[in-house]
Amino acid sequence: MAGKETDGLTRDLEAAKVAYAEGDANASKAAHDGAKQASEEHSNTPSEFIKSMVFGGLDGIITTFAVVAAVSGANMDGKVVILMGIANLVSDGISMGLGDYFSEKSEKDYIKNEWRREKWELENYPEGEITEMIELYEEEGMSKEDATTVIRTFSKYPEKFVNLMMVDELGLEKWDPDDMDGLWKQGMVTMLSFWFFGAIPVAGYAIIDAAGVDDGTTIFLADCVVTLITMFILGVTKAKVTNTHPLGQGSLMMLNGTIACGAGYFIAWAVAEMMGTVEGGC
Repeated sequence: MAGKETDGLTRDLEAAKVAYAEGDANASKAAHDGAKQASEEHSNTPSEFIKSMVFGGLDGIITTFAVVAAVSGANMDGKVVILMGIANLVSDGISMGLGDYFSEKSEKDYIKNEWRREKWELENYPEGEITEMIELYEEEGMSKEDATTVIRTFSKYPEKFVNLMMVDELGLEKWDPDDMDGLWKQGMVTMLSFWFFGAIPVAGYAIIDAAGVDDGTTIFLADCVVTLITMFILGVTKAKVTNTHPLGQGSLMMLNGTIACGAGYFIAWAVAEMMGTVEGGC
C-alpha cells in the first residue's frame, strides 16, 4: 500500500519502505514522525491495480513468448506463429482476468464469513472467546498476566477484538467491506495488461517478418531481444510493487522468460525432429 498512511498515523509508508531498503534509521524516523496524515488504502486502490497490471503483464508476455518460441522451434510458417500467438493471447487473457476476479472474490467471501462467525461467537459467548485468545497468547510465550491484560483491553472494543482474532487466531486478513469494491476492475486490469504485454512477442515477430526478413531463426532471435528487454522493465516495475531490488527482479524475470521460452523452443524442435524421422521412416 505504497505512499499512504493508515488513518490517524503520521507515517509516510513509501518513505518508510525506502528508508528500510537503504538501512537509513534517520530517514525511517522522519517517515514516521514528519508525514502528513492520509486515508488508508484498500485492496482495490491504484496500488493494487498496479500490482494486477504488473503480474498480469508478466504472465502474458511469458506465456505468449513461450507459445511463439514453441511454434518457431517446430520451424512452422511465420503466419502460424502469429496465429497461434494471437489465439493464446486472447483465450489466456480472458482466463487470467476471470481467474483473478473469482479467486479474489472467493478469498474475500471466505474472510467475510469467518469474520461474521467470530463476531457472532463473541456476541453470544464473549468469555469463551476471551479465554481462547488468552491461551493462544500464552502458547506464544506471553505471561498469563500480560495476555489477560492485552485481551481484556481489546475485548472492550468488539470490532477490533474480532479483527485481532481474525489475524492471530485464524491467520487471515481483517474484514473490511470496502475490500469487495472494484474487484471486477482488478480482473479487468489483469486481462488488459495480459493482452497488452502479451502482444509484444507476437507483434514483434509480425513486424520483423513484415520487414522482409526471411530467416525464421533471425526473426525469432530479434523477437527474443525485444521481449526480454520488456520483461526486464516489467521486473523492475514489479520490484517497486514488492519493495525488492529492481536490478535483481529485472534479471530474474529475464531468466524466467529465457528458461520458459528456451524449454518451449527446444522441446518443440525435438518433437518436430522425431515426428519428421518417423514420417520419413514410414
